[in-house]
Amino acid sequence: MKKFVIVGAGTAGAISAAIIKKHWGNKVDVSVYYDKSKKIIGVGESTAPGILHFLRSLGLTTEEIIQELPMVTLKMGINFKNWIPDTSFFHGFAEVPKYLNCSSLHAILNDSYNGGVNSCNATSTVQDKPFDEWEELGLHIDTQEFSDFVFKKMEEEINLVDDVVTRVRVNTECNKIENIECKNSGIVEADYFIDASGFESTIFKYLNPEWHDIKKYLPLDKALSQEIDNKDNEIPSHTLAEATDNGWIWAIPVADKIRTGYLYSSKFLSDEEAKRKYNDWLIKNHNVNLKNDKIIKFRSGYYENSFIGNCMAVGLASGFVEPLEALASQMILNQLSAFTDFNSSLENLDSDRKKINDRNRHFIDANIKFVALHYATYRTDSDFWKYMNNNKMQWVKEFEELCKDEFIDIPAENKILKLWLTDSYIQIADGLRLFDKESIQNFIDSRPEEMRQEILCKSRRHYEEGLKLKKELNFISHKQLLDSIHK
Repeated sequence: MKKFVIVGAGTAGAISAAIIKKHWGNKVDVSVYYDKSKKIIGVGESTAPGILHFLRSLGLTTEEIIQELPMVTLKMGINFKNWIPDTSFFHGFAEVPKYLNCSSLHAILNDSYNGGVNSCNATSTVQDKPFDEWEELGLHIDTQEFSDFVFKKMEEEINLVDDVVTRVRVNTECNKIENIECKNSGIVEADYFIDASGFESTIFKYLNPEWHDIKKYLPLDKALSQEIDNKDNEIPSHTLAEATDNGWIWAIPVADKIRTGYLYSSKFLSDEEAKRKYNDWLIKNHNVNLKNDKIIKFRSGYYENSFIGNCMAVGLASGFVEPLEALASQMILNQLSAFTDFNSSLENLDSDRKKINDRNRHFIDANIKFVALHYATYRTDSDFWKYMNNNKMQWVKEFEELCKDEFIDIPAENKILKLWLTDSYIQIADGLRLFDKESIQNFIDSRPEEMRQEILCKSRRHYEEGLKLKKELNFISHKQLLDSIHK
């Protein structure tokens, strides 16, 4: 039996413990060490569909998840507001059919594209049909509630230890962790250590990992947050990402609350000015004043290798791409997927570690490119937006050229990982007005005659089927739907 010690009991720790134990069963002993007195910051968490697939793997239906997690709400996508001033667009999950079959080609050419068949979900409605028929559905969760729930489901299979790591001993010859020392438990040894401790990287940092900084392209490094009561209003079925003159604001609905946050770069905005601007937004949009002035600090980047020796850093302990597009939970799931795929024998081979590190690097690189694309707005109304325009990633520049001259392509790593495929790029690029109708028509005209007719016919047919489906769907209030399940 291989012994796993996981440090940290947040989202990363809970998912790691559950997946490792579910995958290897009696072949592994899993213990989670955490400080019970240290509560998770309640800023709310917006997730992508992978989190729902994970919860279903624990044997739950979507209805049961909502019943067991009272603060959970459904997420159909993200509403992007003011990324181009006075406009908004919607990025939904699985909104647009796949490449060369997509209805958006016909819609864009005929000035009728609005974000896909289910774009009406941006107005806080959810289709009334069996949840488990929805393959692409995200959740808004309370991080503390989520991790507590996962550990409760796994309480007979894993060991939860309330303790604090006080020392880490490293074998410098092979760069592995020999053991950790805890305040109450003393010396703790293991075959594998998983660092799920968040930004602190409590144990992984002692292996001297190489940090790759991305603040040149994504310079946001601070945030303020505040929870707002939402008892009598409709519950949005989407996350709000509203651009400001120096960053952006999130709004995540959980039960009868909306958890908001103001993200900014200390390079362009002082803390006091950020508090003032955030307060103005809260008054204007929710008629409340800023009460929580605690500043959350973070850095955008990642460790080149997240698996060193016998220790793997998971989630925030391994790196962070700013919160846009809710990548944190997807990164955790990808890391555990790579770990179970390439280390099935649990022999910790050098070649397996290399494969795991390579996949994790591909994943975060693809996400960095995707997030950076959102800033291709050509806004020049502040020093921040001027900086973003003048410091675009080379890939973003090339993508913009493709949109204007040859329609669209996606990074090779996305095709390998099946991550952020063409439908998502179409929605973001169209929302940012990067497409040129003439270039799309030229792209279609450049195809052989047989393929050209197939593209046009399929595109028109999918578009018409989408309009028909949209008329036939029965949509009900998101709040009404959640209330009916809880009752």
